[in-house]
Amino acid sequence: MRATQGVPPAGGPQSQQQQQQQQQRGANWRTWALFNLAGLAAAFLAAVVLKTKNAQDSAKNAPMNTTSFSPFTITSKEQVSPTAFVLSVRADQGGGKDPSLLLRRVWEHGLWSVEVKQPQLQIARHYTPLPPLTEEEKKDEVARGSAGNGDSSNGEGEELRFLIRKVDGGEMSTYLSKLQVGEKVWLRGPHLGFDIARRLGDTGKHVVFLAGGTGIAPALQVARRVLDDHSSRTETASERKEEKPTVSILWANRYAADALGRQQQSPQSSGATKGRAISSLFGGSASPTPSDTSSERQSQTPADSTLALQIRELQAKHPDHFRISYFVDEERHFISEHDLRLALKDSSSSPTASTMCTWHSPSQLVILPDDNDLGRRASPCTCLQDGNNNNNKSSPPPPTAASAATQTGAGADLICVSGPDGFVAAYAGPKRWFGGTERQGPVRGILGEMMEDGKFKIGGIERNWLVLKL
Repeated sequence: MRATQGVPPAGGPQSQQQQQQQQQRGANWRTWALFNLAGLAAAFLAAVVLKTKNAQDSAKNAPMNTTSFSPFTITSKEQVSPTAFVLSVRADQGGGKDPSLLLRRVWEHGLWSVEVKQPQLQIARHYTPLPPLTEEEKKDEVARGSAGNGDSSNGEGEELRFLIRKVDGGEMSTYLSKLQVGEKVWLRGPHLGFDIARRLGDTGKHVVFLAGGTGIAPALQVARRVLDDHSSRTETASERKEEKPTVSILWANRYAADALGRQQQSPQSSGATKGRAISSLFGGSASPTPSDTSSERQSQTPADSTLALQIRELQAKHPDHFRISYFVDEERHFISEHDLRLALKDSSSSPTASTMCTWHSPSQLVILPDDNDLGRRASPCTCLQDGNNNNNKSSPPPPTAASAATQTGAGADLICVSGPDGFVAAYAGPKRWFGGTERQGPVRGILGEMMEDGKFKIGGIERNWLVLKL
């Protein structure tokens, strides 16, 4: 047998060379893949950084944003009573976006507020802007020499106005009271609140607003949104009178001098309505002290401040749909249950609402995590759907054009309560903290005592009133 020589065995040098080449190709492929993945990751990271930077630049250039404080310049400071003043501010544009565009959008929403910063103590407080002045009110302001520089023809320009009450020991109000025209104030926002128009819906025609002190600011925001919006959308006087909701404000103050816009200034103690005193519900003592006489306080402030004129103009513009009643502590005239029943007797909304409706259910309102209705705008109203399901146990017939045209909508009448925490708690119960968020909580206080089985029954008729704590 011949021995086989010169034949390389299996796995010899040639096979090893091929394996090395394959390993080299595999290593090259992995290097190429890792290189490309690193490049993609770098590109993605750069895009994220660029997007974040652009967002930050956009927020920085915006007149106001919800993440950082923006500078505003004080344009006027009007003393409207011995304890309160109206502060007007204007955004520092600095080549950025037009502030009037942002403000127009938030005024279309209705209820909103901003945070004001106290830079020395690094604290911030929420303040609700007063509605913009009309052209006629601006002329009055100019004539009295306290005008800002608002120039928007639609009253939604660049200025913001805040009603501030100086409270003894109040860090923020004391700080703001010391600022002068031309100085800076820092704002963050806007923070949008309840969508009043959507909560009224199609059938809600009444808003009753309990305002304590500076709580008149959100009350006037609501009146502006509800009344002026309907006036601009309807064409004839008869349509405006029929469709426009009514807004009834019950405004409580400690002193007569703070009851701005009230025509009759004489004390009402002889005919005062019996009710609970609210002097301890305002959360602080405002200067001047109660020892000052009403006549002395009245002589310290002009009779026709811009805020007083603004209230009177609402009364003149909407005589059948805007009502305001004044309640003054020092006159022993308090908001009583009797006053509330009179204000609630005109309810016209549907007596029931779906228990699961985000917009019209009192039980759903209790557990809402906040008052930002903008974040809930995609949620539909389920009142009509649930009503149809309850009324038609079997499969309902498909709707016809005639039935769709005559189908009534859903809605609710609104009771809004705004003011110091003690005021809100006394009339509607306190808000509740749960899971790190402030919720509306159940209705307590005087309004809670007026409810039967969790529902309002005025004159023996059950009505769907939503209580909004602001």
